[in-house]
Amino acid sequence: MRDWFVERREVTEVVYQRSGLRVQSPVLERGFAARQDVPGGSEQTWAEVAGGSLPAGALPSEVLTPARELLGPESPPWNESAATELVRRLVDTARAAGAAHLDVLLREVDQHTLFATESLQARDRRRYALLEVKAYHATEAGMAELWRCAARPDGAAMRAALPELEALVAGLARQLQECTPVVPCPTGPLPVVFPPGAASACFFHEVCGHPMEGDVIARGGSYLAHRLGQRVAEPFLSVSDNPTDGHGALAYSWDDEGQAAQPVHLIREGVVGAPLLDVRSAGALGRAPNGHGRRVGFKHPPLPRMAHTCVEPHQGSLEGLLADISYGLMIRHLTPRHMNLLSGDFSFSIVEAQEIRDGRLGRLVGPGILRGNGLEALAAIDAVGADFQNLFATRGCRKLNHGPLPVSFGQPTVRFRRLHVHP
Repeated sequence: MRDWFVERREVTEVVYQRSGLRVQSPVLERGFAARQDVPGGSEQTWAEVAGGSLPAGALPSEVLTPARELLGPESPPWNESAATELVRRLVDTARAAGAAHLDVLLREVDQHTLFATESLQARDRRRYALLEVKAYHATEAGMAELWRCAARPDGAAMRAALPELEALVAGLARQLQECTPVVPCPTGPLPVVFPPGAASACFFHEVCGHPMEGDVIARGGSYLAHRLGQRVAEPFLSVSDNPTDGHGALAYSWDDEGQAAQPVHLIREGVVGAPLLDVRSAGALGRAPNGHGRRVGFKHPPLPRMAHTCVEPHQGSLEGLLADISYGLMIRHLTPRHMNLLSGDFSFSIVEAQEIRDGRLGRLVGPGILRGNGLEALAAIDAVGADFQNLFATRGCRKLNHGPLPVSFGQPTVRFRRLHVHP
């Protein structure tokens, strides 16, 4: 069997740092890949395409016309002045609110894809605008900082959200002034809360998502695969990966193998659910593909990958779930350090957290480590709120060094009875 993958991707960026404003000229990548089955697997070749002109014989005749349409004419002019004005407005807002400085990254991505076989053609378009901001505040111990991000379907939608983004930046500046100086990260088992729509949601990407990818399960490398259909958490915990959820700021209709995108429950009401599958892993496991065969780009083969991984809402709010905690941590931002997919052991770097004292949020705490085991941590979740929010993963997923691949998360408030933390 042979198949072809054609891609056109355009990326624009505006960056503001202490050195000033930098505008990146639009970067346009165009190319295609051809893949065929060979004994023991498959092989892929790829080529870049200059000016939208395909080499003779590169694609079969039935694929040429849609491929030329996808690769073809140059893009309309980028609205650089509107993008830079948005960035300047946010910088001015941060200064007026008392921040020492604001770093800003505004990136817009427009990707067109075509997957084709002799009997199938699937075309898709994926667009998003991504904003990252990092506010700084001077303290006696040095600069304290807070990071946030936002995503919208395109640049126009991002600019329309300017009042909301200005409120976000001003809120960061106020939080830095009210919650510093930073205190040391505590040590020991503590109640831990993840707030809605926070970067702590990468916990579920690592602990529930990667162990449920089809290639990991097929090679016997998943601690959750041994418990398919078994209860590992309370009935109010459901975790799914849904590429069709446009509110996650990352949505697609077809994966990069022409399979229809489908939501998949990794954990349904506390019970381990179904794996995320591309065509190859589906065949190895005797299952049907479910629309999770994703490529970083035309230079990479498809792998079973996450798209929009979310904890589904239940009941309660952040304030209510904090109320009966005498001392604990609210962790807003984690980054992965280590994930053993076979044992479930994990560690994360705590980038941003606040003390919880008598049900109220207190000071920011210094850097720390969150450690544990996936089964123990999932069983320790004692409440899931109804206050669901989404977050775009700005650094993407780098599975097997195939990255960064855009992914997004979503979660309401999630509370753990105990997790282990230390500086």
